[in-house]
Amino acid sequence: MRFTPDLAVAFGDWLERDRIRRALIAARPELAGTLMLDAQRPLLRIPRKSGAVVVVARMHEAEPTSWVVGISDASAPVLHELDSADDVVALTLDLLALPIPTPDGTEPRLRG
Repeated sequence: MRFTPDLAVAFGDWLERDRIRRALIAARPELAGTLMLDAQRPLLRIPRKSGAVVVVARMHEAEPTSWVVGISDASAPVLHELDSADDVVALTLDLLALPIPTPDGTEPRLRG
């Protein structure tokens, strides 16, 4: 089988998603049972106890292709665009470490 350029890029995206998944589980073993992989695209969903979901997704519109990380159900969602898998892992771990939203429903912001 010959890889077309598009197929090679897509395969690389899936490999990088798996690398991110493995790094998150290595840092937080309890994620192994909750981290959800999307079957159609290189995307991870990690539910938080608050009901919000941390989303890690590969973006193809940008050049070069980048990753987006955010909390999907936050009252004021913020997306972060990152270029390296290591940065994705670090930010995702920071987002997972944020406190659960306050009783008024606001989601805490990242430090700095």
